[in-house]
Amino acid sequence: MKSIAAIDLIDGQVVRLINGKLENKIIYSNDPIEIAKRWEADGVDSLHLVDLDLALNTGKNNTELILKIVDTVKIPIQIAGGIRSINTINKLLEKNKLLKVVIGTMAFKNPEIIKKITRKRLCHVILAVDHNKENVMISGWKEFSGMKLFDAVELYQKIGINNFLLTNIDKDGTLEGPDVETIVRISKKFKDIKIISSGGISNILDIIKLRNTKCYAVILGKALYDNKISINQVQKVI
Repeated sequence: MKSIAAIDLIDGQVVRLINGKLENKIIYSNDPIEIAKRWEADGVDSLHLVDLDLALNTGKNNTELILKIVDTVKIPIQIAGGIRSINTINKLLEKNKLLKVVIGTMAFKNPEIIKKITRKRLCHVILAVDHNKENVMISGWKEFSGMKLFDAVELYQKIGINNFLLTNIDKDGTLEGPDVETIVRISKKFKDIKIISSGGISNILDIIKLRNTKCYAVILGKALYDNKISINQVQKVI
C-alpha cells in the first residue's frame, strides 16, 4: 500500500476542512511549499494537492502555487480540485510524467468526456467518488450527481478508469476511522481497480486495517497534521 500526504489549499494556505465545509476550516501553514518538502523528506510515497478554491468556486485559485510545488519535489503528485476540462488535464499531464489528475464533477456531469482522454493518459487519471450514504456528491460535495456509489464505479471502470479515490464525506476530517466496510465491499465486487482511501484516519491501527483490505493507497490528512501519526510510522506498517 502507498502513502499519500494531502495538502489542501485555500488562498495559498494549507488547511483542513471537516466534512468539506468551508466554515470548518483549520489553517495549518502559510507555506505549502515547505510542507511539501517536509512530507517528501519524511519519506511519503506521493502528494495529493487539492485546490479547494477552485473546487468550492471561491473566485480564487492556487494554480501557480501548485505548479511551484510540482517543480520543487521529486516524488509523484496527484492534483485535484476544480479540474473541469480535457484541456486542463492535458496541460497538467504534459507538465510532469509523475503527475496524475483527480477528476470528479467533470466526469459525473458528462461521462462521455472520459472517452476523449487517450488511453495512454487515462492511466494518469483518478476518479474521485465522494459519497454520502452511497450517494455520489459533486461540485464541492454540494450537489447529488444522480448516481449511487457502486453504479458509479461500475460505469467508469467500463469506460476505462482504473484508479478510484473513495471518500466517505461523513468521515472526512473527523478522525473517526476509515470506511473499511465500503472499501471491502467495493474491492470484492471490482477486482481489478486501484482503490485510494480518503477520510477518517486517526491512528496507525486504521492504516493496518486498510492495508488488510488490499487498498492500493491511503491519503493522510488531519491525523498527519495533528500529529496523531507520522509518515515514518505509516511506512513501517504498509
